[in-house]
Amino acid sequence: MSTKFFRIFIPTLLFCTQIGAQNPTPIKKGPEIQFDHTKHDFGKIEESIHYAIHRFPFTNVGVTPLHIQQVHTSCGCTTPDWTRDSIPPGGKGFIEARFETNNRIGSFQKSITVYSDAVTASLVHLDIEGEVLKPRIDPNAAAIPDMGKISFSAPSFSFLELLDNQQDSQTIRITNETPYTANFEPINPSQIPAFIKILSYPTALEPNEIGTFKIKIDGTKITHFGFGAIELPYTTDNPAALFNSIVVNYVRRQYFPKMNAKQLAKQPKLEVDVKEINWGKKEAGDLLFTDIHLKNTGKTELKIHDITQDCGCITLKFDKKTLAPGEEMPIRVFFDTVLKKGNANYNIWIVCNDPVSPERNIPIKAVFDAKVIQCQTCPK
Repeated sequence: MSTKFFRIFIPTLLFCTQIGAQNPTPIKKGPEIQFDHTKHDFGKIEESIHYAIHRFPFTNVGVTPLHIQQVHTSCGCTTPDWTRDSIPPGGKGFIEARFETNNRIGSFQKSITVYSDAVTASLVHLDIEGEVLKPRIDPNAAAIPDMGKISFSAPSFSFLELLDNQQDSQTIRITNETPYTANFEPINPSQIPAFIKILSYPTALEPNEIGTFKIKIDGTKITHFGFGAIELPYTTDNPAALFNSIVVNYVRRQYFPKMNAKQLAKQPKLEVDVKEINWGKKEAGDLLFTDIHLKNTGKTELKIHDITQDCGCITLKFDKKTLAPGEEMPIRVFFDTVLKKGNANYNIWIVCNDPVSPERNIPIKAVFDAKVIQCQTCPK
């Protein structure tokens, strides 16, 4: 940006500042996530490196601690990692993308979706791209013919905001970039869930021919809320692409009509007596347990759609999924700590029909010593 540009706009900026002093912007209450950048280009990389890794740093620019709740990628070839601990105001964290280069020659574009409890950006999309180069061939070795590939116009079908009263569809182009005709086997019906319908799918593609793969997803038929992924495998008789698959990603959320203050006052309201379960330092192998309490402080019946956890080491026990106004219910939380080492960070997810706050996340934390068990019978 040129110096002249700044000189032109300085009076306007000062004027806006004066106006802002008369009408101050409301102070945000809560965590806020701000990334240094949201896209990274690896450029040209060798297949032999096996993994291309990049970190996206971020800062909590809010006024309360920030929690990264979930991180999902658009392809199984990309593995995410992230800061598991809470990030205090002004603190920094990271989201890491680890792209596997093996057998992925050519250009790639992948996305990472970050879910957090940030007030204004609870869902952020990050992108990586690049080109995996063909291995260098020994000139004395026999030449291996390039058979090409069957490519897609998008890495996956992504329905990242699918309401529970909504149907949606997407189309992906399929290009046969091989010198052979590709005859497509029909997708096995047992691989297609009831909420997905295939609208178009190629039966055959000649070399350089383009076909369409179109699906419709029905949010009214999905039985859970939150993130889900379905892999649709298919086969062809093309020697360059015998076994293939494409992933359908979705995030199902509840639909609530717009309500005024009087209408909201008549709705159910969920209150949880804890914001976090933190056991502190513990010995691995113990079975920890505690209770959290849910209460409906609203005026109508509270329906709890889902109570889930993100680790098989967590067990939840509760009696019901419907609470009358004023009713309270305990949830017993069991944590099996066998083989746990270092920091443990997990989550409990509660989804209900509270229109103001339908999704709750309760972090579970503990710290275990990384002990080395000495062999008592080994020779010294």
